[in-house]
Amino acid sequence: MYMQEQHEWLHAEVSRRSLVTGAALGASAVLSPTLWQQSSTTRDPGIRGRHITYGSDPTTSLIIEFATAMPIRTAAVRLIAANREQVTAEPARIRTVRGSSRRYCRADFTGLQPDTAYTYEIAVDGRTIGSGRAETAFADRRTFRFTAFGDQGTGRRPRGVLARLEQLAPSLHLMCGDLCYADSSGQGGPGDVFKPHLWDSWLAQNDPAASHIPWLSVPGNHEMEPGFTTHGYAGYLTRVAPGGASPLEIPVASAFRVGSVGFVGLDSNDVSYEIPANRGWTRGAQTRWLGQTLARYRAEGSGIDQVVVFMHHAPYSTNNTHASEGGVIEAWVPLFDKYTVDLVISGHNHCYERVKPLRGGKVVGDGAGVVDSLTGTTYITAGGGGEGGEARFIPIPGKTRIAYAGGREVVNEDWSLPSKTATPSVLTVDVTPASSSTAATLDVRAIAADGHQLDGVRLVRGTPSVGSGSDTPWLIGGGAAAVGVGGAAALWVARHQRGDPSRTHDSVPPSS
Repeated sequence: MYMQEQHEWLHAEVSRRSLVTGAALGASAVLSPTLWQQSSTTRDPGIRGRHITYGSDPTTSLIIEFATAMPIRTAAVRLIAANREQVTAEPARIRTVRGSSRRYCRADFTGLQPDTAYTYEIAVDGRTIGSGRAETAFADRRTFRFTAFGDQGTGRRPRGVLARLEQLAPSLHLMCGDLCYADSSGQGGPGDVFKPHLWDSWLAQNDPAASHIPWLSVPGNHEMEPGFTTHGYAGYLTRVAPGGASPLEIPVASAFRVGSVGFVGLDSNDVSYEIPANRGWTRGAQTRWLGQTLARYRAEGSGIDQVVVFMHHAPYSTNNTHASEGGVIEAWVPLFDKYTVDLVISGHNHCYERVKPLRGGKVVGDGAGVVDSLTGTTYITAGGGGEGGEARFIPIPGKTRIAYAGGREVVNEDWSLPSKTATPSVLTVDVTPASSSTAATLDVRAIAADGHQLDGVRLVRGTPSVGSGSDTPWLIGGGAAAVGVGGAAALWVARHQRGDPSRTHDSVPPSS
């Protein structure tokens, strides 16, 4: 985002008044009456759509957001540690958005204690009117669970998937774009049909989960809303903080670390051929930042075992609605290969589909049971968040469509797995960090709203070398990844190398 645009999308922020700025206080300290004195007003502004996420460092920072149904003058949030050893308060920025009467409030907390449970209290106009709970991430290496899906929307099916997510009790959730469909057209143009009230419905629907589970999000094509600055993202950014650390000029990209896993969230609209409204808007800056971030994650001594990337557009999918995105394949897949990214999660196609592990466009394993993520990246389309419409897969086996500048081309594929389904679902991943004797693993499952498992695979990142003197000797990046690994990382899974999918120009009619 360019400097002028940064000012534009922030212009609706209401004055922060003279609120206390939230220095950490002792458990026995009394917070300033400016924040919490009883208000004489009798009106109830109501709390709608609590939403929490991580700041730039998940172990020490949290962002707490909420909306109110009525105008307010001041807002603040107070955090109280479960052990009451830390109490801190921050003023909340109050913003308005064209097309909505709601006030969207955001409080940023830094300097928190790692691995600490907090109770948060929400005050508006000096009166406490809401509360919730939040927890910072842990700083050590331990097992944890995260979930993911894209293409959520509102209604019965999204609520069913959301209820399953809550039962899975993840430490964090990844939202892979197309959040609420306020822009129902999704073309990023002035003619798009826009219903801003759906944002408020979406925030209210997700409140039971997002009020205590950190949600990290990236935009989809339906977040390119007509008439908003920042390439259409201003409405999204005003209501929802994506979370993590974003490069200044690209507020919808993010990177963050939890335990032994490095996460990267990307704005795939920036490289999309299929819906090109925002194609190239970062002028290559996002791709350069991605390479730098992955290099940092794979640097010696980073402590990161696995890298997970999430975005909206699927680079590999046999779904016939949106198919595969050639822009991602061209711009980012080479970086995923170079830095041996373990798992890439996307949405866009309203389905679940996992592909066989790939490296350099070639299949390097059968994808069954256990997959060696050191030798091949697993790509999953997790667009089963619940938005209506049945997924339609290409009707001819061994074929897929890929969107390029000239349109969608029909090509051969040998990577799709038969577990693909249109059933709404949530992707759940259980992380086990590496130890001196065991490799790092990601246990990946697709769980339907009714609880039954649709698919599952274990991603294992090689094995450690005995006596190597390194905590993570199997972390291989750069050019070494392209030529394979030997000696220091004995592989757990046999490789099955196959040829490149060859492009054809067959005339295959799209399914209706």
